[in-house]
Amino acid sequence: MKTEKKTLEVKAVLKSVFSFCFVFLLLGSGLPCRAEVRIPPAPRPPRLVNDFAGVLGRDALGVERILRAFNDSTSNQITVVTVPDLGSYTASRFAYEIGEQWGVGNKKYNNGIVVLIKPKNEHGSGQAFIATGYGLEAALPDAVCKRIVEDEMIPFFKQDDYLGGLLNGLRVIMPLAAGEISAKEYMPSGGGIVAVVVAFVLILLVIGMVSAASKKGRGDRFGGPHDGDGLGSGLGTWWLLSSAMNGGNHGGSWGSFSNGSGAFGGFGGGSFGGGGAGGSW
Repeated sequence: MKTEKKTLEVKAVLKSVFSFCFVFLLLGSGLPCRAEVRIPPAPRPPRLVNDFAGVLGRDALGVERILRAFNDSTSNQITVVTVPDLGSYTASRFAYEIGEQWGVGNKKYNNGIVVLIKPKNEHGSGQAFIATGYGLEAALPDAVCKRIVEDEMIPFFKQDDYLGGLLNGLRVIMPLAAGEISAKEYMPSGGGIVAVVVAFVLILLVIGMVSAASKKGRGDRFGGPHDGDGLGSGLGTWWLLSSAMNGGNHGGSWGSFSNGSGAFGGFGGGSFGGGGAGGSW
């Protein structure tokens, strides 16, 4: 009887221990822990610049205009996403998931690009990644994407100049995506910079014409009040060009040239197959 009673007592103790361990594991150790990071849902209303990390500020409105006009004139969709934390995701996976879940690019041509920026902060090192849709992998091969991130963008990011790095990257991404220059023209060390600048000027001229046509008869004024899409005149197309050519020295007030078209109609259901590359700092 004593042996049986002792066995029951041991079982009761073990049961209590197991129950305690289960509750401990379920509730955690009581120490603060980071919340799980999830892929953000597609923005409503739709927009191309999504500064979740808050590193672009009001300048995001000007970049939005540039990318809307580029979308209207070429049908290529470039979306910029900044996030404060990647959680358990790699930068590449986070960018691909955004591209797929949001449907960046045209469904028929898969011509979307996701430029992901995670700034250097208390959550770890800075990371940037350019993800390309199926249809733009040839125009922006992995080696080119990596060079754009490492040579054009990260030097600015190291100085906490996220706008400058983004604009300098777009200065190259846009002509490549539009087919104005080839990857071979860009890749030779320094040899393709003239072609990039010339192509960028041509793209901006097209954007300017699209902008003028979209505003004809609307009574917009250069440097005037906010228009119907909720964006002010902000960052001008020509300021973007001069900023990129001058290495992103954009201190002082913005140019007053109002560019861009009407409201962005939304993403078109594009797909991503793993193309692109990035870097960290």
